[in-house]
Amino acid sequence: MEESTPETSSSVQEKSEKPSLEDPATSVETNIQEATCQTQEQTQLPMLTEFNAPAKTPAEITEFWDDYLLPAVDEMQGGESSSMLVFASPLSNTQTHLKICNEHDTQTGWHFPAGLGLAEEVHCPLWQFPEVSYYPPLEPTAQFEVMWRVWEEVDESASAEGTSLKPLPFTNASMEFTVMSYNILAQDLLEANQGLYTHCPLEVLDWSYRCSLLLEEILKWAPDILCLQEVQENHYQEQLFPVLSQMGYSCVYKRRTGNKTDGCATCYRSSRFCELSVTLLEFLRPDTELLDRHNVGIVLLLQPVVTKGPKIKAKGPPLCVANTHLLFNPSRGDVKLAQLAILLAEIDSVVQSCKAKGEHCNLILCGDFNALPHTPMYQLIATGELFFQGLPAWMISGQEDLSYKVHCHRLQAPLWPSSVGITDSCQYSTVKEVLENQHQKPGILQFSHDFLLQLRFCPAACVRPLDLELIPGVTDNTPDASRKNLPYDKSFRHTIRHQLELESVYKHILPGSGNPEITTLHSEGAATVDYIFYTQRRVLTADQKVGGNSVNEGLKLIGSLSLLSEDVLLSMRGLPNHIFPSDHLSLLAKFQLELNAS
Repeated sequence: MEESTPETSSSVQEKSEKPSLEDPATSVETNIQEATCQTQEQTQLPMLTEFNAPAKTPAEITEFWDDYLLPAVDEMQGGESSSMLVFASPLSNTQTHLKICNEHDTQTGWHFPAGLGLAEEVHCPLWQFPEVSYYPPLEPTAQFEVMWRVWEEVDESASAEGTSLKPLPFTNASMEFTVMSYNILAQDLLEANQGLYTHCPLEVLDWSYRCSLLLEEILKWAPDILCLQEVQENHYQEQLFPVLSQMGYSCVYKRRTGNKTDGCATCYRSSRFCELSVTLLEFLRPDTELLDRHNVGIVLLLQPVVTKGPKIKAKGPPLCVANTHLLFNPSRGDVKLAQLAILLAEIDSVVQSCKAKGEHCNLILCGDFNALPHTPMYQLIATGELFFQGLPAWMISGQEDLSYKVHCHRLQAPLWPSSVGITDSCQYSTVKEVLENQHQKPGILQFSHDFLLQLRFCPAACVRPLDLELIPGVTDNTPDASRKNLPYDKSFRHTIRHQLELESVYKHILPGSGNPEITTLHSEGAATVDYIFYTQRRVLTADQKVGGNSVNEGLKLIGSLSLLSEDVLLSMRGLPNHIFPSDHLSLLAKFQLELNAS
């Protein structure tokens, strides 16, 4: 051992003196591989020696009762093995061979002197030890493997709708694209809430460190559409926007209102999408007490394109991408619902404008909604309907159980005043749409069909003119105002709904383990509050394709980036850490849409 050590060190010295022209990362990987192979060789050498050694008879097998001297594996399992034991250290290139060559003692016992002057002799027979070793056999342990985030393909066999239909004789070109939603944790918010990150090493809380990890993650996954939340304005302008522009993204940014320094940013690859329209939403309404918070949203209408040089080879149906970060306050579910209703109304307006042109509009809705899965707010988005009457406001998002409080605010209709201009169907009021249309096109179509329809229940319309000719089935009916003639607080139903038909990319339970998926973690807990919703593909029949648009409506989910469980994140010392730069995990999904050939 003493002689082999200098030789090893001198060889290492010679290797280190040689100049290397390899890339540093490549050399590191090479060194790791060499070290791994070297360790494997050391492990295999003693095994070969054991196989070549002559096998002993059961009578020659010796029992070991020393903590530092373990029998071979085969011996512990009751089989034949060599008497040679090998201790290999992975930290050095030396091996220690311990050979036990002593044969079994043939004596029948031990003799001890005893009595006066030690003149007498006492005979002690040999102990009969059991054949099986005192030490329990080493059980093979499963190799511990750290499972990082992996890409999961969607099992198409699980789709019952698509498999029941026969394939059509013709197919359209398709386009695949990826969408990432990411709350990147604004540095100002981190520093204002340092108590949430006491578990983190100080270096992972530094913005320059986190920014480099963030950009590396975006570069690694290269999403076609990137929706960011908690984007600090100065960091966006000075660092993020320049780098994202170099990556080929076109970006839209909206800072939160008031004195807030962060906001939302939606970026898309200009080589794959053309911008048709953009709406920057502010949920703050100074004249409405309910909407006094500074959250914002971005609604972007994109045209998917496939280009060949400067020429557009194919186009896809319009794609509406909505990005938002709703209020955090767990006790103000009424505010969350009002903010969500404004966002859904704007999305509905974009969808209706596309429908008026004879186009189907696909939807992507993502962001930080500050609501847990399967809570009332989640149900509104995923099912399109929520009965809210009498629900405690804290229950809407489910972030915190406040049932212990004696008094809590319960939701009552109407959820928001008429001045908001949003109906209980999460659509803009007709009058507001008419006024906006008149403002945009003065002098042309001053009285639209919708505007005239709302006049059919006014008091003058309910009075029958004296000279009106009686026509059976036409003028003999008395107008029924129903809810239309009721005041706003009476006409607002106890159920709010929308017609967007949204589906969540993630199912919120990890397959196999059954543990909940986690999108955010800090010192006060872990939960899922970030989502990507989309309009699921509806396969059209042959008759529908022949009679109208030949492109299947909706998006087909191809795969998604898996999330992690709370125990795995805690084993990494929580979030942020040296791998994930935010207290949220990024969400990533791949979709497929059909194109119309130009």
